[in-house]
Amino acid sequence: MADEELPPPSRNGDLRLPRSVSMQKDDYYNYVELMCEDVIRKNVWFYRDRTGLPRGPCTLNTVRKCYANGIVDQHTLFWGNGLGDWVPLRNIRGMSASLNDPKTRFVKFLVDKFAFPKKDRRANRDALYDEGLAKSPSYSRDDAAAWRKRREEALVAGEETTMLSLSLAAPRAERLGLKVKGFFAERIANRAKKNGEEEQGVRRA
Repeated sequence: MADEELPPPSRNGDLRLPRSVSMQKDDYYNYVELMCEDVIRKNVWFYRDRTGLPRGPCTLNTVRKCYANGIVDQHTLFWGNGLGDWVPLRNIRGMSASLNDPKTRFVKFLVDKFAFPKKDRRANRDALYDEGLAKSPSYSRDDAAAWRKRREEALVAGEETTMLSLSLAAPRAERLGLKVKGFFAERIANRAKKNGEEEQGVRRA
């Protein structure tokens, strides 16, 4: 008995297999969105007003009030813990869902419809432009589309640059056009391949 080799002591935890969690793709993205919303709710935010001055700190409830009253919009630059630079509100993951709750949407509807309609905002912008206090007048939908096209062409040509936090370490301007063309070419090729496989499946059926 003394010469027999005894097995090493074991614990109950050693007998348990590691837990594996599998999620569907939609469930995983919903889980990530919920995590982002939780981080946004607990974070402290700063934003730049229309003159470029930083304002804050403010909680998510304050951001909701500013958004509903038109003080900030989707293009306002924001910063919070975890962000490397000032980024537009629309680029912060989870922020859009946090600002589209029923209460905020209803208050924003009342402000846009009755308190300060879009027509009055455009007139105010044009008046400020005439006084020299605004860089540009209010844009129509066609004017905004033309400006966006010029902006994209300037970015591809390397005449203008974008913020690093927005580009997420994108390639340099001279390679940006090739990257974009390759991306769309790959999508078109995959779509054509998928359509061809579907046609073959129909023929076989």
